[in-house]
Amino acid sequence: MGNNNTRTIARFLQSSNDFPCSVELGSYSPSFGLYRYRQGLRFVLPDDEGFSVRGDKQRLVYKGRRRSHQFTILDDCSFEYDCILEKEPESNVISLRIDGVEHYDFYRQPDFIQNPLLAGSYAVYKKQTWMGEGTGKLCHINRPEIIDSRGRRCWGDLSVVGDMLYITIPEDWLSGASYPIIVDPVIGTSSVGSQYLWDEDPPYPWVPLRFEIQIPVNRFLVPQTIKGLCTAYFYTNDDDWDGGGRPVLYSDKNNIPYARKSSQEAFIDLRVTGNKPVGWRSGTFMCDGAISSGSNIWFGCYAEYMWYTRYDFGATCYSAWWEDDDGIPDIYPLYYPDYFEDLKLSMYFDYSASQNFICTLTQGVTLKDSARKKGVFIRAIKLYSGCSAIIQKGLITLRRIVFDIAANNDTSKHLITYLRSLFDMSTSETISKPSGIFYRKNGDLVVTGTKINRGLLITIVIRTIGLVRDYIIGRILRNKGELYIKSAITNEITIDSKMY
Repeated sequence: MGNNNTRTIARFLQSSNDFPCSVELGSYSPSFGLYRYRQGLRFVLPDDEGFSVRGDKQRLVYKGRRRSHQFTILDDCSFEYDCILEKEPESNVISLRIDGVEHYDFYRQPDFIQNPLLAGSYAVYKKQTWMGEGTGKLCHINRPEIIDSRGRRCWGDLSVVGDMLYITIPEDWLSGASYPIIVDPVIGTSSVGSQYLWDEDPPYPWVPLRFEIQIPVNRFLVPQTIKGLCTAYFYTNDDDWDGGGRPVLYSDKNNIPYARKSSQEAFIDLRVTGNKPVGWRSGTFMCDGAISSGSNIWFGCYAEYMWYTRYDFGATCYSAWWEDDDGIPDIYPLYYPDYFEDLKLSMYFDYSASQNFICTLTQGVTLKDSARKKGVFIRAIKLYSGCSAIIQKGLITLRRIVFDIAANNDTSKHLITYLRSLFDMSTSETISKPSGIFYRKNGDLVVTGTKINRGLLITIVIRTIGLVRDYIIGRILRNKGELYIKSAITNEITIDSKMY
């Protein structure tokens, strides 16, 4: 469908102070891609005609015969895409193909929103938001305004069907329009919700959205197992003398919030003053017990006093009232499960999983591993007698084979357990007729020094005494004697340890 060559000719960064979003413009066709996360979206126009491209760092124009396209950077959080109709179009609908639509939800904002730029617009969120991806919002596609050469204006309509975005121009307006006509939807790249006004008490005027002594929560899908310390982020949009709250986490039961899963919730100052501007505020909390990957949870803010924030329409939001001297309730105080709002609040939380650790051994051997992996290596120095050493920690197995007497220094950042076994094997042939019994006593000394980075030095001396009793049995076969040696070995091991 149209020119599919989407090689990049220009790239610029948006929302650099939020979650940066890279915008890429096509080389031969006027396509544009948005890449805030690993999975991005690309909008491709079906135009097949050739274009001449010109522009600067703020504006790029694809000049065509019937239609031209223009991209303009408005500020750090938005850019404008203009489709310019040079002549009368075959249809009043402009279509764009969307590549990557399977990874995103397109939430259409209601028509009753007072701001005409946002009424019927689309908030685009990831279907599955991973830790570290914030709210998961990729962009906001505002409703397009349409202007002809005489300055006549009207609003177009947006719709997303499957992998197609359609911009519809009113037919009656288009029939009397003077060309060229500019269709200019604005693309917002902020991860914050587009709305802040709320129709609290219809038909009275809309007021800024706020929660007072309430526990507003949204449901989230857990992409990885969560346990321990988490960091919550809330967007505060307006000031109140008592602005503040605490992050809370509740389990999911039949698609409603149920049991409290958080503790040690830090108080977060949500005031907006001269030295505390509008923006994100953060605080920590502990996740009690492990929440497994793939589970649903309810996360939100226990507004002890007041919280003004931003939002998009598109998600279930419960906001139970709660005022009690005992603090955050252990069971979510939901009295009417069928009563909820359609609000996706500007809030999220991050969790940092346990970090990998590094074990470093001397003699040029380095082992890097984590608790989820298994590493095995063998080091051998060959002389006469045999010594096998096995060092085990968790899923890490180290095997070292040293022949004869050897001294080794191992450095580890964690406590490890040494299990050693010694064995002696020998075979001899000679010509002899008599038989006899003799005893042989072998003494082996193995010294191992272990250094721990935390400043604890442990020296272990292992003395091994092997007692070998050999039986010599002679026999004559074709005037040739064969000597067989059978050995029984007993070991006496003494371990002396010194700590400094």
